[in-house]
Amino acid sequence: MGFPERIRALYTSYIEKAEDLERNRKFGDGLFGLRPGPADDPCHERFRENLAELLKEYTDTTPDSAEVRQILEEIYLAPKNHPEPLSSYWMLVAVHGLTDEAIGLLSPQDAAALMTLYEKTWPRRNRFPAQTRILKLMKQISRQA
Repeated sequence: MGFPERIRALYTSYIEKAEDLERNRKFGDGLFGLRPGPADDPCHERFRENLAELLKEYTDTTPDSAEVRQILEEIYLAPKNHPEPLSSYWMLVAVHGLTDEAIGLLSPQDAAALMTLYEKTWPRRNRFPAQTRILKLMKQISRQA
């Protein structure tokens, strides 16, 4: 199984787990901090750690720019494609911050195209600092053309 498939499988597994946690939550779970809820499950942090390791392995192979762009598109669109449950949505947004090295592997053309998609998908008013940094990196690379 190649890296794109491994990354997709990691996302699929995580999203299914988060949905399962929501489906099986008991009344009062996560309310007022009294009992842990779905957002407190260790699967969220495990997903982040596993994705960080996988992206590091992937970038060490110096993959093709087009493939990197495809993977980054999937990572950046995942929160929009899976807005529920909120516990996983916020993690899907947070892991955007793990993609700096992969962005560095983009060609100027792929960086420019991805930057356009990212700006449309994540309007300025909805961006976190990591997302602003990501756009800045894409802009720097796209100017190297």
